[in-house]
Amino acid sequence: MTFPPLFFLLISVFIPQHPLKAETKVLTGKHIVIYDIVNPIGVEYLPNYSNKFYKQEVLTSDEFSKRLIVEIDLSPLNSSAMFPIPLKEIPNNMQKFLTAEQNIQTNDPMISEKARELVKEAKYVHEAFAAIADWLIDTVIYDAGPGVRQDARSVMTTKRGSCVGITCLSIAMLRSVGIPARYAHGYLPPGYDWGISKKYWGIRINGGGFHAWIEVYYPDIGWTFSDLEHSKDFVDPFHILRYIDGVEHTPRYYKGGEMDVENATTYTIFREENTTLPVDQLPSPGKAILGRQRAAQQLGTIYGSVIDNNEKIIPKGKVTLWKGSKGRVFPFEQGRYSIIGLKGGNYRVAFEADGYSGLDKDITIRDKEMVNINVKLNDKR
Repeated sequence: MTFPPLFFLLISVFIPQHPLKAETKVLTGKHIVIYDIVNPIGVEYLPNYSNKFYKQEVLTSDEFSKRLIVEIDLSPLNSSAMFPIPLKEIPNNMQKFLTAEQNIQTNDPMISEKARELVKEAKYVHEAFAAIADWLIDTVIYDAGPGVRQDARSVMTTKRGSCVGITCLSIAMLRSVGIPARYAHGYLPPGYDWGISKKYWGIRINGGGFHAWIEVYYPDIGWTFSDLEHSKDFVDPFHILRYIDGVEHTPRYYKGGEMDVENATTYTIFREENTTLPVDQLPSPGKAILGRQRAAQQLGTIYGSVIDNNEKIIPKGKVTLWKGSKGRVFPFEQGRYSIIGLKGGNYRVAFEADGYSGLDKDITIRDKEMVNINVKLNDKR
């Protein structure tokens, strides 16, 4: 398998338009992670699986280990599927993902009435999904306590739930308005960008272990993952898929093997390619999460690279963004920067790095415009 050249790590400069309100950071690009997973009694069966923007494949496997690749594509959603979805546009074998289950009480009046209220203005499936997802993200408090019931009805009542409860309620609400949705089981290996005391593009992700998230069906593009604790319309490549309820993963019921680090499983990143880049921000939900582009650009973005006279990246430095007399200073690393959430206007961007002459750029940006500014700094030596 071939890979694109390693993309430089990007530091996003976030300029909030509403200082008291968090915003959704919109990403684009691709992210590929290859894992070596080892356990002295063997690694649990893992499926080869792909949907519109996610692909997982076991590259090699032996008695004690697996090499696994997970790829995510953060290109725009580009769905124009109308809402509500005509039943004829849902294949017969997918209509089971509209029905109630033991912990997914799709027909519960409290669940269905709230879902219908949220989507009453939606004209497209992506708008209906966003309305339900944003409400869940801002309303349900994460709670994995032993006394907290995790079925959809209970989470709807208490507004508290773990990944299990959030997933069950999400699926129930989506199915109640005719959007197929299903339950994904997975594992989050600890210790990487998303993990304990770590962040993925500035969004803190819960600690590792067994996890659950949803998969949602768009008639014109197919299935897409979302983890409503962290992201809409995608999951990062630190989500390893074990299986999806209602999907045959042959041989899903293979016995033996482990996934959990508590049972001596180790995860090593063999290779990683990350070209993701923040390009926009959205006003909802209120909680800071990540998303992909699903509509027109909302606010302005300035982005680019910082190199020296020999066309080599400058590893560290700082960018100061000036608007009138007010400035904000941010570091950059590995020669790349991205400034999102800008209103139209005139800005001055100052670039500085140790050992290099500073450079100021006057930039005019229109509302909702993306401007690429690549900078070359002169070596003082």
